[in-house]
Amino acid sequence: MRPHCTFAAFTAVAALSRAAGAEPPPAATPPNDTASAPKAVAPAAPALAERVTAFSTTAFGLSGSRFLNELAGARFELAYTPRVTLGFGLAYANLKGKSGRASNVLPEAMLGYRLPLGSIVGWPVHFGGGYLPKNGPTLRVGTGFDFQLGDRVLLDLTLLEPMVWVTRNRPESSLNLGASLSVRL
Repeated sequence: MRPHCTFAAFTAVAALSRAAGAEPPPAATPPNDTASAPKAVAPAAPALAERVTAFSTTAFGLSGSRFLNELAGARFELAYTPRVTLGFGLAYANLKGKSGRASNVLPEAMLGYRLPLGSIVGWPVHFGGGYLPKNGPTLRVGTGFDFQLGDRVLLDLTLLEPMVWVTRNRPESSLNLGASLSVRL
């Protein structure tokens, strides 16, 4: 079909459509030149941010045996988003024993969520579980405030952290206070 015939046919269809009260068909567009059109680029998956965290926790026993336990250790964390992290850590545990103080090691996994309250301050919430050899499992959930000390450094103050320790098949509970310092790699 020649170009002037195509235009005449389009004009005739448009005139008939207006007479019938219908919308005219869209104007004919030349075929796209695919060689000059920009190609769609799929967005890259966000990279996981890795952090190393040093922490210290003091546990004040609430149950009948009234104890004071100390945890100090390090945790490797993967930040899936700026708000969600998954960490795996190892802590030295200085515990109340049968006859004095006892030492142990607490491997632990922790899931964290951070709600930013501003550009510097945030409200972290974390859930952790671990296992004390020769004692039993531990479970804790905590919250507090954290402070962005730079592009790569985060200070976290845990102000409320109830914890359950299973020792000799009997649960013990504590209320913990803690602090941690994270450095993004």
